[in-house]
Amino acid sequence: MKRLTLIALLVSATWATDFSQLSTQELINMRGSISFADRPAFKAEMQKRMQSLSPQERQQMMKGKGKGMKKQGMNHRADFSTFDTDRNGKITSKEFYDAQAAHMTAQANAGKPMKNAANIPTFEQIDSNKDGIVSQNEFSTFQQNKMQQMVQKRGL
Repeated sequence: MKRLTLIALLVSATWATDFSQLSTQELINMRGSISFADRPAFKAEMQKRMQSLSPQERQQMMKGKGKGMKKQGMNHRADFSTFDTDRNGKITSKEFYDAQAAHMTAQANAGKPMKNAANIPTFEQIDSNKDGIVSQNEFSTFQQNKMQQMVQKRGL
């Protein structure tokens, strides 16, 4: 069985897309839209590129200058205004779930995978004081804590 798996990987690698001809910015812009079959080749090329960058260049890349990894990668986070649809400085449960549903529908219509849909936070998790309203402070605190947990989990 192991031999068969290894052969399948080797065969699929020979037909994988060659990402080495693309610019780094083109690769960044492609994040999140790579087919399952091309992911290993894409990941290998991105890792190779990241290793060749200085720490400052890597940091700039991760910031994404408003595009690329920041928008499409693991750093993509919705901001408060996405959920505060009536712009009153508070998010109600209805606003939260309506905005979440609209985002998921847009992602599905764009053909983007929703691989972390099971990990989407609930309104109740964000509403730390349990008053039925999420404030800007509660929202920001939740996001900061979630990011810290991810960093600790990955050992970064």
